[in-house]
Amino acid sequence: MGPSPQGGGPDPSPALNLFPQHLELLRLSANGRSTPEIAEALFLSRHTVNDYWREIYRRLGAKNRENAVAIALVRGLVRPDEVELRAPRRRYESPKAGLTPRRTP
Repeated sequence: MGPSPQGGGPDPSPALNLFPQHLELLRLSANGRSTPEIAEALFLSRHTVNDYWREIYRRLGAKNRENAVAIALVRGLVRPDEVELRAPRRRYESPKAGLTPRRTP
């Protein structure tokens, strides 16, 4: 990458060409939010959130959400201080055969 025309350093990668909504979606996902939670927080439908994910995958070259969030952290799109470090939430049911992890809706 060469210097930018303004002399402010290297040209930004095309992958950094994300909309603010995409960045907020990445931040919320980095903090463990699910699609319904992200949709509610951003006042969007779940369908729109999934469309945003597809666009993020395309622009970042990511294969899934975890990969997209990792790329965003490495490239500085999401700062580590914006991420709450916590264990993933899981709900446990107690069927006859013992405890079975179940994803929260």
